[in-house]
Amino acid sequence: MSPKVSDEHKEQRRLQILEAAERVFARKGYEPATMKDIVEEAAMSRGWIYLYYQTKEEIFVAMMEKLDQENAVRIRQLGDQTGSVWKLLELWMEEGKRELASLSETVIPAFYEFFLTGWRNERRQELLRLRYRRSIRELTALLQSGVDKGEFRPTLETGQIARIAASQIDGIHMHVLAVGAEESAAAVQIDALLAYLGTLLGVSRPASSSSH
Repeated sequence: MSPKVSDEHKEQRRLQILEAAERVFARKGYEPATMKDIVEEAAMSRGWIYLYYQTKEEIFVAMMEKLDQENAVRIRQLGDQTGSVWKLLELWMEEGKRELASLSETVIPAFYEFFLTGWRNERRQELLRLRYRRSIRELTALLQSGVDKGEFRPTLETGQIARIAASQIDGIHMHVLAVGAEESAAAVQIDALLAYLGTLLGVSRPASSSSH
């Protein structure tokens, strides 16, 4: 077998582990999930999995990286389709509303569990800081591209607007997980957030599509 094929095989195995882990963490959460659960879900030997990852935490962090990369690709694709940063934000928020009903069936609860229950764990907190900084940097760059295109005339620095958006989205998600989408009026909150972002960004008609 050539080195290229071998590398492809290794990558397929790695993805198989991470996809199995995603199903396990979505089903059980972070703390209750075990390496045994992931081994069984992946239908691989424990030895194979330990060639790639030594702990459940390593697998979880790698899984989050994979999902972040996939999300970044999806955002770029939406941007290419629309040609407009504001339209991209509208579509992103609409997608978020559609996902509210199934939020508890995703890995998002495990994500909050991992970081919030591990607030005394310095490694987890450093991972959270690094992930937060990267997400804010990426969102800031997206908003700044809208400024550069002449779509936005923001009333705040774009980095601050990115932080506001991130905080609001996290808050909405946590309330949905705690009391449900209907009780927390999550869809209304997302519409209100989009309108608020439109005001901060200086968009003339900030909620044109999501208000219908």
